Amino acid sequence: MEKEYRFGKPLISIALGLAGIFLLTWAVAVDGWLAGIYFHRWYDFISTLFRKLFGRFTGSIGDVIYCVWVIIGIIFLLKSIWRLFTAQWKALGYALLKAASSLCWLYFFFLLFWGAHYQRSSMVKELGFDVQPYTKADLYLLADTLVKLTNRDKSALEALPAVPDTLPRRVFADAAKAYGQLARLQPSLRYSIPSVKKSMFGRYLNYLGVTGYLNPFTNEAQVNTTVPAFQVPFVTCHEIAHQIGFAPEEDANFIGYLAASRYPDPRFQYAANFEMLLYTVRRLARRDPPLARLVWNKTHPGIRADAKRLIDFYRQFEGPVDEFSAVFYDSYLKANNQQHGIRSYSEVVGWLMDYYRIKG
Repeated sequence: MEKEYRFGKPLISIALGLAGIFLLTWAVAVDGWLAGIYFHRWYDFISTLFRKLFGRFTGSIGDVIYCVWVIIGIIFLLKSIWRLFTAQWKALGYALLKAASSLCWLYFFFLLFWGAHYQRSSMVKELGFDVQPYTKADLYLLADTLVKLTNRDKSALEALPAVPDTLPRRVFADAAKAYGQLARLQPSLRYSIPSVKKSMFGRYLNYLGVTGYLNPFTNEAQVNTTVPAFQVPFVTCHEIAHQIGFAPEEDANFIGYLAASRYPDPRFQYAANFEMLLYTVRRLARRDPPLARLVWNKTHPGIRADAKRLIDFYRQFEGPVDEFSAVFYDSYLKANNQQHGIRSYSEVVGWLMDYYRIKG
């Protein structure tokens, strides 16, 4: 006897899931009292709760969840192929509807727990910055400033009596302290109950060009600690910025920069200024390659050696997977209200110009 399938239940579930997605997206986009409740009350509560629950574990619970989902996805794919070849059309249709329902609700909870922050007002508005279109001269001045800062930091690192501690757990703890200091100046950047983890996927993330990510379902900040050690302090501060509710990449870059560059530790200051220097020189090179080379040649030899180390490190992971990942992530960012896509990371350059104008 053929099993009876009730298609109404998954269809109703899909309808409810889509309605929830629409209502939540509308509530945060209106930028009224409902958005305020989500960003400043609900998210503070749920993110702190998740960090309390999952932060006590050394390993990444979020990565385990991802592994389970991948296994479930593979099993679903194999079953679907079997049903397709054995002409089990009703079973296949019902399974596809259930899968669509699950994806709808998964996306709803992604938005509910963190993803709606892509609709949040930019950090520069909260700080009162007035970012304007910039000229080549502005780029040069910023690049020159960052060269001086990065040279200073590299010299400070080389002057240390011993090799600085680069153990991930020490870097993670110092990053939390950096945010503690930053919150004294900007209370909206307060970071409590730290939950920063080494990613289980480590080296495999390099094929995707991923240095870190936030798990929106557990609020764990994940850091790829297989990258060159001098990158890890800034990557950690960047992911914590996501964790405290700033989803756009330019926001996370800028906030991560504020936290790392102000922390009295040359590892953090160098990581922050080095990262921003690369963004700025690349932008300058698009407008005036000879001028960019002139600026780059002013850097400390150790900085140029670190840049070469980065290039050599990532070159070994280049390939079709890396290219597909870049295209996919670019589409993901554009779908989540970041019109510049993967180039959003470098939008921080304009913010830095205004920051240094104010700072004087």
